Amino acid sequence: MGKKLVRIYQLVEEMGGLPGRMKLAQTTGITQQQAREMKDWAETVKRFKKAAAESLARDINELLR
Repeated sequence: MGKKLVRIYQLVEEMGGLPGRMKLAQTTGITQQQAREMKDWAETVKRFKKAAAESLARDINELLR
């Protein structure tokens, strides 16, 4: 289970609403459901963090602690 990926999805949805979530899915090519079923591979988490940061226009690392 991709706990980190799901958490990133949650943060993006909390801060950017449905449009933010949709943009994250479009940018990463991974839906929220797929993220739930994936492992938290380092490269995938990195790609999600970058996409989320661009979508929200802020560093999300501090929010993930």
